[in-house]
Amino acid sequence: MNAWIGTLAELMRAGTRVVLVSVVATRGSAPRAPGARMIVAADGSHGSIGGGRLEQRATEIAHALLSTGDPAPRLERVALGASLGQCCGGVVHLLFEPVDATRQPWVERAAALAGAGRAWGRSLRFGCDRAADVQVFDADSLEHVLTDPVHVEQARRLLIGGTDDAVLLTGLAPSESLRGAADDGMTMVLDASPPPALRVVLFGAGHVGRALAEVLGRLPIRVRWVDSRAEEFPATVGTNIEVCCTDTPEAEVRRAPADTLFLVLTHSHALDFELVRQILGRDDFRLCGLLGSRAKRARFVQRLRARGLAEHAIARLHCPLGLSGVPGKEPEVIAIAIAAALLQLRAATPAAPPARRALA
Repeated sequence: MNAWIGTLAELMRAGTRVVLVSVVATRGSAPRAPGARMIVAADGSHGSIGGGRLEQRATEIAHALLSTGDPAPRLERVALGASLGQCCGGVVHLLFEPVDATRQPWVERAAALAGAGRAWGRSLRFGCDRAADVQVFDADSLEHVLTDPVHVEQARRLLIGGTDDAVLLTGLAPSESLRGAADDGMTMVLDASPPPALRVVLFGAGHVGRALAEVLGRLPIRVRWVDSRAEEFPATVGTNIEVCCTDTPEAEVRRAPADTLFLVLTHSHALDFELVRQILGRDDFRLCGLLGSRAKRARFVQRLRARGLAEHAIARLHCPLGLSGVPGKEPEVIAIAIAAALLQLRAATPAAPPARRALA
């Protein structure tokens, strides 16, 4: 599940009023791209739009909206250099969106799509000091939400982009409105949250496995975490992590979809070997990573050859695992090196076509 929408859904179920702060457009150098979000509650915040004075100022505005109870969204243009003194020097357009129990239907709809691993998006139409009209869509329903063909195509590209993204549109003509909405010159935002481009199956909940899960739980990566020892899993994990306690971890190799990244970090060398053998026996995985030394890899290669595995398959075994050149053997250091190597594999986001009257 996209981490931010999972967090927002949990806060709504708890009856917590928040302000969702979204970067909806940028010009020049900016700390975060459109699609970055931060959830601000009275007692804290979740996520980030870039830190520094920008985030401090955004938090102040969000707290002011929470104190007044105003349901109307607010759009702020922030010049980073002139008004905040940040060295980026660009311009950021922030959308401040009060979210309370009345907005729970769209939040739950979005959370359900994200939980199912589907790309989803929202259209927000706002202005005239009234609450936003929010409609959630996926690839199958976006043409029922948007009327303008250019906006339909823009939304479609956002859905397949691979990362959270947003487009700000102003001065809409009647033909560019949302279906069923009044045409009164309001502003519209299209944003989307595709599922993370990387899908990981992590085998092992030992010291390194737990450290790695903690890091991956903060990254745009979907993780299925597998171990037979229920007591080794922490009480809470990131919303993007699915815990799987099973006595047959080998079955998870067969169950995983194509293009999966497999990370083998179990407590048993025998289990490590069996998992690696089955992973390399597939031809549609993206990565087979094994925690260990070059000596361990050499032993595994010898055994894999003895079992008749093809040389081209054996060559795809990555061990040692992680970004090279990172010194240290502490679990946290190893976890960061592995996470960094995974992030290098993230697919590039395709460029979206220009939208009419988009602020960028």
